[in-house]
Parts: sequence; C-alpha cells; structure tokens
Amino acid sequence: MLAKTSVQEFFPTPIWIVDLEPEFAKGFNARLMTNIERLTGSRPPVAPGATLQTDPDMQNRPEFAELTSLLRQAVSGGLEFMQIDYREFAITGCWANFNPPGGLNSAHTHPNNYLSGVYYVRTPGGADIIEFTDPRPAAVALMPRVKQLNRFNGNRMTVQVKPGRLVLFPAWLSHSVPVNRTNEERVSIAFNANFLSFGETMSAPLWKGTLPFKPASRR
Repeated sequence: MLAKTSVQEFFPTPIWIVDLEPEFAKGFNARLMTNIERLTGSRPPVAPGATLQTDPDMQNRPEFAELTSLLRQAVSGGLEFMQIDYREFAITGCWANFNPPGGLNSAHTHPNNYLSGVYYVRTPGGADIIEFTDPRPAAVALMPRVKQLNRFNGNRMTVQVKPGRLVLFPAWLSHSVPVNRTNEERVSIAFNANFLSFGETMSAPLWKGTLPFKPASRR
C-alpha cells in the first residue's frame, strides 16, 4: 500500500511525505469520495473564500476503517522515526475538507495533539500545495533579500501535493493552503493524533532530584 516515504527537515522540524501506490490510490480515493458523499449528501454553495468540512469523527466510522488503518501506519512510522517512547496513541480527529474555487485555509495549528496530517484525494493543478511557516520569532523580525531561497534562509516551506499523498507534521507547526484559483474542487482529509493516557504514562518529570528521598520505612 505505502509506496514511498521521505522526510524533509524544516527548521529542523521533520515533515513526512508518504505516497501510496498510484493504482491503489486511484481506487482508494474513489471509495473515499463515494462514502463521504453518501454520508453528507450534496454540498451546499459557500461564500467566496469559505471551505466546507465534515464532522471530525471519520476515524470512528466503519466506512473509513481502511483510511484509519492507513493513518495509523503513518503515525506509527513518524513516532518510530523520532524514537518516541510511548504506550498507545489514538487518532483523535479526522475530517474531509472541500475547497471550492476561491476556497482557502488560513494559517493555523491543531492544538491539543502531538501529530497532524493531511491526505489528498483531489488536487487540481494550481491548487496542489501546502505551506508551512517558520514559528521562530526571528523568521519575521529580520528577512533580508537572498540570492536564492532555501531551507536555511527562508521562513516558509512549500510542499507539493497530489492524490494519494499523505503529509505528516507536528501539530504545533503553522500551516496554510493558498486560494484555490482553479475551476475545480480540491478535496483533502485532515487528521490529528495524540497519546492515550498521556497524564498517567508520559507527563512525569524527565529528571531525577539531586536530593532524593529516603526509602519509606517499614512499619
């Protein structure tokens, strides 16, 4: 199913790009659209610049079990790459985005999650990028002219997307989608992931005291 995975470093945050096998992606995306449209019905017209989003619980619906399995594979791979010591994680939200002509997604993050991602179903030419913004204050405080933009002197990273591509990134990383200037609809599926029982299993201090307590005495 997963044909190719690459990792791009962005100040130096990892951004994972996962591509499905083209033939598999074609049928998979068709099944996704059939199920989404059956559950939502026809899409109403929206104001210029607006975007339609489904309810964010696709991960809990049996119609999207194949999708949820794919997302979990991607998240597992990302956590393994970063060598995170965890017990379990959950896909905490999953929803479809419909960007009609003129639609966009302004810069935002996904609070209360560790990883986020987007899977692409339809990406008309000219509406086929996602942009990530450097969160460091210096990135906007001082931006001199450069001979050639690169990941060391720029404050923005653009990732090309296409049907069958999944982009995974830290949930705190600001990202946006430019205006869809085509005459076709752009369709993507966004999702979040976080650790189960984080407070009980992972949030204890990562250090030990220099004045340790004595072992409890037996009574």
